[in-house]
Amino acid sequence: MRCWISILLFTCLGQPAWGQSLEWLTDFQAAKDKAKSENKLVVLYFTGSDWCPWCQRLKSEALDKSEFADFARANLVLVEADFPRYKAMPQLQHMANLQLQKTYHITGYPTLVVLNENGHEVNRIGFVHGGAPALISKLDRHAKVNAQRPQAPAAAEPPERPRKPVTWTPPPPPVQIHYGPLALKAISGPKDRRIVLINNASLMTGEKAKVRTEDKEVVIFCKEIREDSVLVTCDGKDIELTLASK
Repeated sequence: MRCWISILLFTCLGQPAWGQSLEWLTDFQAAKDKAKSENKLVVLYFTGSDWCPWCQRLKSEALDKSEFADFARANLVLVEADFPRYKAMPQLQHMANLQLQKTYHITGYPTLVVLNENGHEVNRIGFVHGGAPALISKLDRHAKVNAQRPQAPAAAEPPERPRKPVTWTPPPPPVQIHYGPLALKAISGPKDRRIVLINNASLMTGEKAKVRTEDKEVVIFCKEIREDSVLVTCDGKDIELTLASK
Protein backbone atom coordinates (compact mmCIF):
# COMPACT_ATOMS: atom_id res chain seq x y z
CA MET A 1 0.00 0.00 0.00
CA ARG A 2 2.81 2.40 0.88
CA CYS A 3 4.45 1.61 -2.44
CA TRP A 4 1.32 2.62 -4.38
CA ILE A 5 0.98 5.82 -2.37
CA SER A 6 4.60 6.71 -3.16
CA ILE A 7 4.06 6.10 -6.87
CA LEU A 8 0.92 8.26 -6.83
CA LEU A 9 2.71 11.12 -5.06
CA PHE A 10 5.63 10.96 -7.51
CA THR A 11 3.24 11.04 -10.47
CA CYS A 12 1.36 14.07 -9.13
CA LEU A 13 4.53 15.98 -8.31
CA GLY A 14 5.87 15.30 -11.80
CA GLN A 15 2.94 16.99 -13.54
CA PRO A 16 3.13 20.68 -14.64
CA ALA A 17 1.66 23.05 -12.04
CA TRP A 18 -0.96 24.50 -14.37
CA GLY A 19 -4.43 25.22 -13.10
CA GLN A 20 -7.73 24.07 -14.60
CA SER A 21 -6.12 21.02 -16.29
CA LEU A 22 -5.14 23.01 -19.39
CA GLU A 23 -2.95 21.24 -21.92
CA TRP A 24 0.39 23.08 -22.35
CA LEU A 25 2.47 21.55 -25.12
CA THR A 26 6.26 21.76 -25.47
CA ASP A 27 6.44 20.44 -29.05
CA PHE A 28 5.96 23.47 -31.33
CA GLN A 29 5.42 21.48 -34.53
CA ALA A 30 2.77 19.31 -32.89
CA ALA A 31 1.05 22.49 -31.65
CA LYS A 32 1.00 24.00 -35.15
CA ASP A 33 -0.46 20.80 -36.61
CA LYS A 34 -3.13 20.70 -33.90
CA ALA A 35 -4.04 24.39 -34.41
CA LYS A 36 -4.37 23.93 -38.16
CA SER A 37 -6.58 20.85 -37.85
CA GLU A 38 -8.80 22.49 -35.19
CA ASN A 39 -8.75 26.04 -36.69
CA LYS A 40 -7.34 27.58 -33.51
CA LEU A 41 -4.69 30.12 -32.53
CA VAL A 42 -1.29 29.10 -31.19
CA VAL A 43 -0.09 30.99 -28.11
CA LEU A 44 3.66 30.67 -27.44
CA TYR A 45 4.33 31.52 -23.77
CA PHE A 46 7.96 32.49 -23.06
CA THR A 47 8.54 32.42 -19.31
CA GLY A 48 11.12 32.10 -16.55
CA SER A 49 8.87 30.02 -14.32
CA ASP A 50 11.07 29.76 -11.22
CA TRP A 51 12.65 33.23 -11.09
CA CYS A 52 10.59 35.82 -13.05
CA PRO A 53 8.06 37.56 -10.72
CA TRP A 54 6.01 39.01 -13.60
CA CYS A 55 5.71 35.54 -15.17
CA GLN A 56 4.53 34.15 -11.84
CA ARG A 57 1.96 36.95 -11.50
CA LEU A 58 0.64 36.44 -15.03
CA LYS A 59 0.27 32.73 -14.35
CA SER A 60 -1.56 33.14 -11.02
CA GLU A 61 -3.71 36.14 -12.04
CA ALA A 62 -4.67 35.06 -15.57
CA LEU A 63 -3.40 31.76 -16.98
CA ASP A 64 -4.53 29.64 -14.00
CA LYS A 65 -8.06 31.14 -13.87
CA SER A 66 -11.10 29.10 -14.90
CA GLU A 67 -12.40 31.77 -17.29
CA PHE A 68 -9.10 31.73 -19.20
CA ALA A 69 -9.18 27.92 -19.25
CA ASP A 70 -12.68 27.95 -20.79
CA PHE A 71 -11.59 30.47 -23.44
CA ALA A 72 -8.36 28.59 -24.19
CA ARG A 73 -10.03 25.20 -24.67
CA ALA A 74 -12.33 26.68 -27.30
CA ASN A 75 -9.86 28.90 -29.14
CA LEU A 76 -6.20 28.22 -28.36
CA VAL A 77 -3.39 25.69 -28.59
CA LEU A 78 -0.95 26.56 -25.80
CA VAL A 79 2.84 26.11 -25.93
CA GLU A 80 5.20 26.80 -23.02
CA ALA A 81 8.83 27.75 -23.72
CA ASP A 82 10.34 27.86 -20.24
CA PHE A 83 13.77 29.22 -19.26
CA PRO A 84 14.21 28.21 -15.60
CA ARG A 85 17.30 28.94 -13.56
CA TYR A 86 17.01 26.46 -10.73
CA LYS A 87 15.06 23.43 -11.93
CA ALA A 88 16.44 20.84 -14.35
CA MET A 89 15.29 20.67 -17.97
CA PRO A 90 16.11 18.04 -20.64
CA GLN A 91 18.90 19.24 -22.91
CA LEU A 92 16.94 18.73 -26.14
CA GLN A 93 13.96 20.69 -24.76
CA HIS A 94 16.28 23.51 -23.65
CA MET A 95 17.76 23.67 -27.16
CA ALA A 96 14.28 23.69 -28.74
CA ASN A 97 13.23 26.56 -26.45
CA LEU A 98 16.38 28.51 -27.34
CA GLN A 99 15.59 28.06 -31.04
CA LEU A 100 12.07 29.43 -30.50
CA GLN A 101 13.52 32.36 -28.53
CA LYS A 102 15.88 33.13 -31.42
CA THR A 103 13.20 32.69 -34.10
CA TYR A 104 10.78 35.11 -32.44
CA HIS A 105 13.45 37.54 -31.13
CA ILE A 106 12.38 37.28 -27.49
CA THR A 107 14.25 39.70 -25.21
CA GLY A 108 12.03 39.82 -22.10
CA TYR A 109 9.70 37.70 -20.00
CA PRO A 110 6.83 37.07 -19.91
CA THR A 111 6.07 37.28 -23.66
CA LEU A 112 3.08 35.69 -25.40
CA VAL A 113 3.39 35.35 -29.19
CA VAL A 114 0.04 34.74 -30.91
CA LEU A 115 0.01 32.85 -34.23
CA ASN A 116 -2.94 32.11 -36.49
CA GLU A 117 -3.67 28.58 -37.70
CA ASN A 118 -1.23 29.11 -40.60
CA GLY A 119 1.63 29.95 -38.22
CA HIS A 120 1.72 33.71 -38.95
CA GLU A 121 2.27 36.05 -35.99
CA VAL A 122 -0.80 38.25 -35.35
CA ASN A 123 -0.04 39.70 -31.91
CA ARG A 124 2.59 39.91 -29.18
CA ILE A 125 1.67 40.47 -25.52
CA GLY A 126 3.72 41.11 -22.38
CA PHE A 127 2.47 41.24 -18.80
CA VAL A 128 -1.21 42.19 -18.69
CA HIS A 129 -2.73 44.09 -15.78
CA GLY A 130 -6.32 43.13 -15.04
CA GLY A 131 -6.05 39.35 -14.86
CA ALA A 132 -7.84 36.85 -17.07
CA PRO A 133 -10.53 39.24 -18.45
CA ALA A 134 -7.88 41.68 -19.72
CA LEU A 135 -5.82 38.91 -21.32
CA ILE A 136 -8.90 37.34 -22.95
CA SER A 137 -9.90 40.71 -24.43
CA LYS A 138 -6.49 40.95 -26.13
CA LEU A 139 -6.89 37.47 -27.63
CA ASP A 140 -10.61 37.42 -28.40
CA ARG A 141 -10.49 39.65 -31.51
CA HIS A 142 -7.90 37.40 -33.17
CA ALA A 143 -9.81 34.27 -32.12
CA LYS A 144 -13.01 35.57 -33.75
CA VAL A 145 -11.19 36.45 -36.99
CA ASN A 146 -9.59 33.01 -37.01
CA ALA A 147 -12.92 31.26 -36.42
CA GLN A 148 -14.54 33.12 -39.34
CA ARG A 149 -11.79 32.12 -41.80
CA PRO A 150 -13.12 29.31 -44.03
CA GLN A 151 -11.29 26.04 -43.77
CA ALA A 152 -10.06 24.23 -46.85
CA PRO A 153 -11.96 20.99 -47.53
CA ALA A 154 -10.14 17.93 -46.33
CA ALA A 155 -8.33 16.10 -49.10
CA ALA A 156 -9.35 12.53 -49.79
CA GLU A 157 -6.92 10.16 -48.18
CA PRO A 158 -5.02 7.92 -50.63
CA PRO A 159 -5.19 4.18 -50.06
CA GLU A 160 -2.67 3.03 -47.51
CA ARG A 161 0.42 1.40 -48.97
CA PRO A 162 2.02 -1.65 -47.43
CA ARG A 163 4.31 -0.54 -44.67
CA LYS A 164 7.99 -1.35 -44.64
CA PRO A 165 9.44 -2.99 -41.53
CA VAL A 166 10.43 -0.39 -39.00
CA THR A 167 14.12 -0.21 -38.13
CA TRP A 168 14.82 1.44 -34.81
CA THR A 169 17.63 3.96 -34.85
CA PRO A 170 18.89 5.19 -31.46
CA PRO A 171 18.72 8.97 -31.00
CA PRO A 172 22.00 10.87 -31.23
CA PRO A 173 23.65 11.90 -27.95
CA PRO A 174 22.74 15.38 -26.64
CA VAL A 175 24.76 18.18 -28.22
CA GLN A 176 26.66 20.22 -25.70
CA ILE A 177 26.22 23.99 -25.97
CA HIS A 178 29.58 25.80 -25.92
CA TYR A 179 29.45 29.39 -24.76
CA GLY A 180 32.10 32.01 -25.46
CA PRO A 181 33.36 34.69 -23.06
CA LEU A 182 30.92 36.77 -21.04
CA ALA A 183 28.79 38.78 -23.48
CA LEU A 184 25.85 41.13 -23.03
CA LYS A 185 23.17 39.82 -25.42
CA ALA A 186 20.24 42.16 -24.68
CA ILE A 187 18.79 44.84 -22.39
CA SER A 188 15.02 45.02 -21.99
CA GLY A 189 12.26 46.33 -19.75
CA PRO A 190 11.34 49.80 -18.41
CA LYS A 191 13.99 51.94 -16.74
CA ASP A 192 12.91 50.97 -13.22
CA ARG A 193 12.87 47.22 -14.01
CA ARG A 194 15.67 46.65 -16.52
CA ILE A 195 16.64 43.06 -17.36
CA VAL A 196 19.86 41.97 -19.05
CA LEU A 197 20.69 38.72 -20.86
CA ILE A 198 24.31 37.66 -20.32
CA ASN A 199 25.20 34.44 -22.18
CA ASN A 200 22.45 32.07 -20.96
CA ALA A 201 21.28 34.02 -17.87
CA SER A 202 18.75 36.83 -17.40
CA LEU A 203 19.05 39.00 -14.31
CA MET A 204 18.19 42.39 -12.82
CA THR A 205 20.18 44.84 -10.72
CA GLY A 206 21.11 43.27 -7.39
CA GLU A 207 20.70 39.69 -8.61
CA LYS A 208 23.32 36.95 -8.75
CA ALA A 209 23.37 34.08 -11.26
CA LYS A 210 25.51 31.23 -12.53
CA VAL A 211 26.57 31.91 -16.13
CA ARG A 212 28.03 29.42 -18.61
CA THR A 213 31.15 30.71 -20.27
CA GLU A 214 33.81 28.83 -22.23
CA ASP A 215 32.67 25.40 -20.97
CA LYS A 216 32.58 26.39 -17.32
CA GLU A 217 30.26 28.20 -14.93
CA VAL A 218 31.03 31.48 -13.20
CA VAL A 219 28.98 33.41 -10.67
CA ILE A 220 28.25 37.02 -11.61
CA PHE A 221 26.55 39.77 -9.63
CA CYS A 222 24.68 42.52 -11.49
CA LYS A 223 25.69 45.87 -9.95
CA GLU A 224 24.27 48.41 -12.40
CA ILE A 225 22.35 48.35 -15.70
CA ARG A 226 23.18 51.33 -17.91
CA GLU A 227 21.80 52.55 -21.24
CA ASP A 228 23.86 50.21 -23.42
CA SER A 229 26.06 48.34 -20.94
CA VAL A 230 26.00 46.55 -17.59
CA LEU A 231 28.45 46.58 -14.67
CA VAL A 232 28.92 43.15 -13.06
CA THR A 233 31.23 41.53 -10.54
CA CYS A 234 32.83 38.23 -11.61
CA ASP A 235 35.38 36.39 -9.45
CA GLY A 236 35.80 39.51 -7.34
CA LYS A 237 36.50 41.78 -10.30
CA ASP A 238 34.25 44.54 -11.68
CA ILE A 239 33.60 44.16 -15.41
CA GLU A 240 31.60 46.38 -17.77
CA LEU A 241 29.91 44.51 -20.61
CA THR A 242 28.67 46.48 -23.63
CA LEU A 243 26.01 45.50 -26.15
CA ALA A 244 27.78 44.07 -29.21
CA SER A 245 25.42 45.91 -31.60
CA LYS A 246 26.17 49.32 -30.14
